[in-house]
Amino acid sequence: MKVRIDRRQKTVTPYQIALTARFEQLQELLRDFPGIREKSLRRGLTYRYNDRIVFVLTRKPRIILLEMKLPEFVADEVLRLPHVRPHKSTRLARTGWIAVAVRVGTPLDRICELVSRCYDFRIESIAPR
Repeated sequence: MKVRIDRRQKTVTPYQIALTARFEQLQELLRDFPGIREKSLRRGLTYRYNDRIVFVLTRKPRIILLEMKLPEFVADEVLRLPHVRPHKSTRLARTGWIAVAVRVGTPLDRICELVSRCYDFRIESIAPR
């Protein structure tokens, strides 16, 4: 006797569709920086410059997390924004790593500004002197 298992189809909400579109926009934005290579992780993507992580992009069910490192004085300033928080790792948070919670309504121009500042800072710190 076979037991029949009823499998329900998952419904995709309009918010999830919009969040997926925003994730793809962020991927394109991060790929456009010179010298950046994308590498898959188990739960997201890393963007590296000369094998050093510059950005980490993770998709959660209701938000997208974009993690990056900024100079400490800039990170302190940026942490006042409503969608930005310190990195979950205390050790990384002390060095200027932040996590930006990107939702569908988060302005893309604000994210672009943060990403550009991070890229400039990381490239300056990586470049040989």
